[in-house]
Amino acid sequence: MKQLFLATLLFALPSHAQSTYSVTMTYDRDGLTVPHWKIMIPEQGDAQYTGKPIKGADPGLVNFHMSASGREKLGWLLGQTNNLQPCETRSKGIANMGQKDVTYWPSGASEVHCSFNYTDNKALGQSTEYLMAIANTLQTGIELDRLHRYDRLGLDAVMHRLVADVKEHRAVEVIAIQPTLQRIVEDEALMDRVRAKAQDLLALAKSETGK
Repeated sequence: MKQLFLATLLFALPSHAQSTYSVTMTYDRDGLTVPHWKIMIPEQGDAQYTGKPIKGADPGLVNFHMSASGREKLGWLLGQTNNLQPCETRSKGIANMGQKDVTYWPSGASEVHCSFNYTDNKALGQSTEYLMAIANTLQTGIELDRLHRYDRLGLDAVMHRLVADVKEHRAVEVIAIQPTLQRIVEDEALMDRVRAKAQDLLALAKSETGK
């Protein structure tokens, strides 16, 4: 299983990846467990996430670490967006896919902004999908923390879902929830399969650190 995880998120980066940038994204879509969230990734230091779930406690401001490879991958994608233009599609009748609001500051250049439901800009779409996958990882980590404290039997289903999301790239940057996974691995009172899955994910997080 460990080899499966290690194969999922090891991206080959282009030689001219943009690693010095800042980006902020907010996402709004009614009906989701977290209908509004925001991610802020500065040029240096830890990134930040805020997002209040419909149920459960508000985690407040969550600081998290991004891997160097993930930061470079996202920077390269943003660098291919032509300063986020074109932004919203001109096609009519597109279903609500969630409102994405992106502000991007390339190093040494002016900030650019884009707000859209759906875009025909492939690199922009891939950039926001990556940010959404980071948010999914963080939201799942917050849920795991809550279940570890209040409903340990519920960890099994959520951990199973996280494994599937990582495999399908719906969750990326597992390093962002490394402390949560470490606490689960170290808790000998939990089910063995929960700890085993957490250990495999923790191995992936540590591999991201070295990339």
